[in-house]
Amino acid sequence: MKNMTWNLDSAYTSFTSAEFVADTALVQQKLEQLSAGVKALREPFDSQIPEVQKYLLLRDKIITILATQSTYLSCLLSVDGTLEEARAKKSEVSNISSQLEQTTVPLFSFIKSCSNETLQKLLNHPELSSHAFSWHEKRKVQAYQLSNPEEVLLQSVENPGFHAWSELYNKISGSMKCELQYPDRKEVVGLAQASAMIRNKDETTRKVAWTAIQNAWEQQKDTAAAILNSLVGWRHEVYKKRSNKEPLHFLDPSLTQSRITRKTLDALMTACYENIETSRKANSLLAKVLGKSTLAPWDLLAPSPISTQSKDHTYAEALEMITGAVGKINPEMSKFVTMMAEKNWIEGRVLPNKRNGAFCTGFLKAREPRVFMTYLGSNSDVSTLAHELGHAYHSWVMRDLPLAQSGYPMTLAETASIFFETVLHDSLSEKADSQEAKVESSWGEVSEAVSLLLNIPARFEFEKNFYEQRQKRSLSADELSQLTDEAWTKWYGPTLSANDKMFWASKLHFSISGVSFYNYPYTFGYLFSLSIYAHRESLGKDFAQTYVNILRDTGRMTAEDLIKKHLGEDIKDPAFWRKAIAVVNQKIEKFEKLVQL
Repeated sequence: MKNMTWNLDSAYTSFTSAEFVADTALVQQKLEQLSAGVKALREPFDSQIPEVQKYLLLRDKIITILATQSTYLSCLLSVDGTLEEARAKKSEVSNISSQLEQTTVPLFSFIKSCSNETLQKLLNHPELSSHAFSWHEKRKVQAYQLSNPEEVLLQSVENPGFHAWSELYNKISGSMKCELQYPDRKEVVGLAQASAMIRNKDETTRKVAWTAIQNAWEQQKDTAAAILNSLVGWRHEVYKKRSNKEPLHFLDPSLTQSRITRKTLDALMTACYENIETSRKANSLLAKVLGKSTLAPWDLLAPSPISTQSKDHTYAEALEMITGAVGKINPEMSKFVTMMAEKNWIEGRVLPNKRNGAFCTGFLKAREPRVFMTYLGSNSDVSTLAHELGHAYHSWVMRDLPLAQSGYPMTLAETASIFFETVLHDSLSEKADSQEAKVESSWGEVSEAVSLLLNIPARFEFEKNFYEQRQKRSLSADELSQLTDEAWTKWYGPTLSANDKMFWASKLHFSISGVSFYNYPYTFGYLFSLSIYAHRESLGKDFAQTYVNILRDTGRMTAEDLIKKHLGEDIKDPAFWRKAIAVVNQKIEKFEKLVQL
């Protein structure tokens, strides 16, 4: 447990520390200076370029501090959702961040609407030239810009009226208790621990944990439905307001955040649906190995029942497996994972009030990553650890770049994380020296394929259908379950004994306020990472550096331009995704041969 306890001291030792208090005072001072300066500007700003540059740089300094404080408090609350003082402090930081965004509305309105000549003058400052890509991206959505007073109003009400719903979800899930009802006993655990138990080798344990989670969310279903309806309802109203000049479709903001076009998303989903029968066959093969005709919903994250391990992997063993795998690609990757462990930048403890799920975050001021999960030792846990370390490595190789070029979209973020998983699975497959070991290794790859080619598209299907219906009215909890059921049936077909109808509530991703349509980037990243990995042999010794170069460009290019530059491919064409899916299908065919022996 001690080895899996993350150390946050490089950010702050506590939110009452002298450093945290001093940073808060510094932010207030600089924010007052910024506010007064922006108010003193007179429109149009074209003749006041030096002043605008000064205030944009001041904004960057404030954001660095606020982002570090917010991340630190989020880390504390992720480990213990009952820390009300930390929650209150995070609310304070969020309010200050909102004030900052309101203050700088006129500056970014100017950036979006000024002439190209004026924009170039702004970018001529040596400390602002790195903003070129992000500012050009903002100018693409200038048609949806409201008046400055309207933009300020929207910013002012987001925290109490929009993000608060996501905070409510986090508070509920962080304090939720799940009653495990075994045949011979009862036990109460936190949601994070119950969720980790779904990955257990023993089916009884998986079923008990899954049922406990279902029951816990069933008790909160009306609140969960209110959260989801409020988040999506809010977005729809904002999109309507922004549609004065051009209609803003509910997918457009997500596509902008993902830095892809609708054509790319359609190409991705088209390729996945074309392959649906092979993906379903993969699910049926997993069921066969479990001795079933169809999988139960509590089997979707199950490890291979044919295992060469007599017990779960220790944390040290997991790190050794990951370092050994990624070290074959690049020794620097192995050193990085070791450093993460030695510096205690990984949180993996089992705790009663811990947040569910796994994520990678980072401190903007120190440019240091942190990884969060609940580690119990299953093969799936090892994959999750590799996944989050892939995220961490992504940010690590960009730490010397300007902050304006370090923000990458989810589509490309998930590429880096799933790349580490792919490398891990490939390494385990190479080491497999028995029938059992080969099945176990192949199981992980096929299980991942099912998750990313069936489960993620089903999530997208649910969200898209919900957004369409939410334009007319709110939906009840039971109606949300019905939509989930329909989406799962479309993608999984007859390969499940039952659908997880409460998935809309239990999956955190749907209730995140900062990002809409959170899920499809995982399938994007999965297939893109396979496309990158497929170039390993052709690039030879240049492969490792090519991969790093791709990661370093993710904060300064669209996904389409990035892949065109480094791989010479057009991701708007379904053919690109079909080639990646063909690689997946080879893995499925290999698994089929193994389980038929």
